[in-house]
Amino acid sequence: MTGWAYGGRAVSAPETERVVIVLRERPPAAVAMRLHRLLSIGAAEVLKRADDAQPLLDRGLWLNDRIPLAHLLRDVVDAVAGLAFDVHVVAPEGAAGPDTVTDVQVLWNMLLADREAPPAVRPEPDLELARAIADATRAALSELPGSVADDLCAVALVTTGDGLRPYLTVTVDGDERWDLAASEFALIGDEHFEALRDVWDARGDLYELDDEALDVEFAVRLATLEEALRLLDIEGVFGAGEARQQVLLLVATMPPDPSDAAYARRLNPDGPRFRDWLREASEAPELVPAPPYPEATPTVDVTPPVPVLAELWSISRGVLLADGTQIYAPEDIEERNETFQVAEYAPGWVLVGDDGGGLGYLMRRAAGGFDPVESRAVAEVYRLDVGALSDRITDDGEYITDDLIGWLATRNGDC
Repeated sequence: MTGWAYGGRAVSAPETERVVIVLRERPPAAVAMRLHRLLSIGAAEVLKRADDAQPLLDRGLWLNDRIPLAHLLRDVVDAVAGLAFDVHVVAPEGAAGPDTVTDVQVLWNMLLADREAPPAVRPEPDLELARAIADATRAALSELPGSVADDLCAVALVTTGDGLRPYLTVTVDGDERWDLAASEFALIGDEHFEALRDVWDARGDLYELDDEALDVEFAVRLATLEEALRLLDIEGVFGAGEARQQVLLLVATMPPDPSDAAYARRLNPDGPRFRDWLREASEAPELVPAPPYPEATPTVDVTPPVPVLAELWSISRGVLLADGTQIYAPEDIEERNETFQVAEYAPGWVLVGDDGGGLGYLMRRAAGGFDPVESRAVAEVYRLDVGALSDRITDDGEYITDDLIGWLATRNGDC
């Protein structure tokens, strides 16, 4: 059985029970498109499988990625809510039938049971490899027709769930602007990336690693692709000012993954192009406003001290999760920083929230608007006792995430 990588890092075992989802009625077009995006199969294929009562999803249960599998299961079930469908747990060589139907909630709980998340690891890109990929990307972009080069919409470095060597995909504005696979310029200049195969493969085979090492290595590879695009952005390859806001830089996995949004947040200035992609194409979990904070007002008078807060405050004026995690509202953030004397004890940092138990969440204060030179650094979140602030946050604190909104949305769904 071949493993299907959701979250980019599934490892299949030859003998494992399987999760099978069968849709027993034809879905509306909107649902078919949603399933197309979730499962990376064509919308027409979704309809055919529904008509023939064939599995929409059929994949190993006890792989090394059962938490992403649980979230995929939830997303698919949400998509087909109101339609007739069954979820099965099937023996390795068995077939779905009446006696294999299982309760979705029971399966969900089983997938998430007794799984404490390991400490977050800050991914360090391979800088030499990033420079080589940047060179390949620059060369590939030079092969675009002039009219296309002047009308770029998305520029994506793409890898597979197996972490194979990347390729470049470019889209132009239009109805298919977010469909990387269907772009006329998918695999543009691929000979430049093929020349990197040996150096990319020299990092090793993911499937020879244990689960924890596999996750770390996959994150390093994606961080390396991110760094390659950042190097080109610093050069000005994608323009500046208004022109730069029209180009969306992406690090993507195929099939798409919720984590793709994290790379987009760090690689792009906030603006209509980025917001359109988040709304129309991103697989990221949604951060939903909840009491005591209302939905955001159209304008916020406080300049966000870090770029990601502009997006967060446009969704909600603050966040308070059930576990006590809080991200401050714009009207509160400076007062909290003054109370804990952050500028004095941790210069260059800003307290953006706390865990309700004495630990604060800190991020580097941005110099101004979006700047690719600092865009990764100012996205990182560290946790530290607010009574022990210092100028050594990265040494004394615990690294939490480089995607605050994605981290909050995931925790909000789990709380």
